[in-house]
Amino acid sequence: MAKTSNSNSACLFLLISGLAVSGATASEVDLTATASSDLTYSDNIDLTSQGERSGVVSIWSLGAAAVVNGNDGDLSFNYDAYQTLHSVDSSRNELFNELALFANKALYRDNINFSADASITNIAQSIEDNANADIISGDTIETRSLNAQLSYQSNPRGWIDFYASVDGGVTSNEDAIGDNNRFGTDITLQNGTKAKNWFWLTDYSYNRSVARDSDEQNYDYTIEQEVGLQPMKRVSPLIRVYYEGYTDDGGSTVESGSWGPAMRYYWHKRSYFEVGYDFSFHDRDFWRGSFVFNPNSRTLVEFDYTRRFFGDAYDFSLSHQSKRMTNSITYTEEVRNFERRFLVDGQDIAEYELVKELSINSILSLRRTSFSFEVRAMDRHSLSEVSEIGDSKLYGAALTATHRLSKNTSLSGSFNYDKNIFESPNERDRNDYYRLYDISLTNQFSQSLSWDLSFNHANSSQYKENRASFVLDMVY
Repeated sequence: MAKTSNSNSACLFLLISGLAVSGATASEVDLTATASSDLTYSDNIDLTSQGERSGVVSIWSLGAAAVVNGNDGDLSFNYDAYQTLHSVDSSRNELFNELALFANKALYRDNINFSADASITNIAQSIEDNANADIISGDTIETRSLNAQLSYQSNPRGWIDFYASVDGGVTSNEDAIGDNNRFGTDITLQNGTKAKNWFWLTDYSYNRSVARDSDEQNYDYTIEQEVGLQPMKRVSPLIRVYYEGYTDDGGSTVESGSWGPAMRYYWHKRSYFEVGYDFSFHDRDFWRGSFVFNPNSRTLVEFDYTRRFFGDAYDFSLSHQSKRMTNSITYTEEVRNFERRFLVDGQDIAEYELVKELSINSILSLRRTSFSFEVRAMDRHSLSEVSEIGDSKLYGAALTATHRLSKNTSLSGSFNYDKNIFESPNERDRNDYYRLYDISLTNQFSQSLSWDLSFNHANSSQYKENRASFVLDMVY
């Protein structure tokens, strides 16, 4: 959900609407329209720690959705507009927008592919002040993005498989912080399925981000190469070369690279482990290793360890699905550009950050009851040697349960907990927490009409609030 504050939203909406219309030549089109009315009572409408005042906010919304499946292409479109009306202070009435669009089209015998996506969403104005994006309090900013990619891939069933892509995007924020244009390219050359004795890989990627209101920019690139023998008695020797570089607006460049031999052992057609020794171009030499466990289509485990310019680097993912339960775990360590939703006061938006992120998700589906559980953790660290901000550590967990009381009625409850730690080299570290309890009763009154009655309690380090809401939804 995002609020309209200038003509940029309208321009972006018209642009992507035009894209949607131009791509709607399809054999199947599914169109729906929605309307809803939301009445919410809050005993702390300003989300303050002192001088709380109660109030009622009504939200009226209209929306449209489309799913198009056509010849060599598809498109999905979802747009909603929300008008808030405050009983306490009418000057806080706002129009919010939410948009999600994706279009994909295959061209020239499916070798060329064009895709585009656009979004309008709402994010917290500052995670240090209030990390919860909430249109009722209005402490949010609108962020808009538009991205497009054109890619080409040759026939992978031949001797050589060639892939190349160019992409670009624009991001615009209501407060103009972090507005940027971005473009990049990726080129991959590897053996096709006809190559029986050797395998090889060359992968090059380049990305550049340029601020829209200044000369600030940064760019990065990676080069990865592998060459080796196809498995003989389950053993495959290879040589790997890897290089990466990151340059920020101040001209500071960080580079690292290595090369070395490795041995890969397959105990299954899709499962193997690999051990290698790399000679570094800039740092000390090191051992590296990885493994892939993929016994069937329902289970996949991947792990990789290497060394990069910031030290030891790990990557792990697990996914497993049974009849009633789905589990996934991912851990990544990546160097990323500035992200507006994680803005910290004093941050230089041209700086790169090392982001370590963990996500654990489990879903249990029983006959009438379902449970979902999530754990998330993120550590963000500036890579600039002259940065004046410290690390940001964000932790969270969520538990949700839904029980179907009857064919048309469901009862659900949830608990969300978040803790944000902001470390400062000059000041005392700051710890914020957010606890949110919610219970709701939903009834599908008819095929096109449903209602939802909910109560929630928020308890954070900055405020406490109780809410009661009644929502009426209609689908046409």
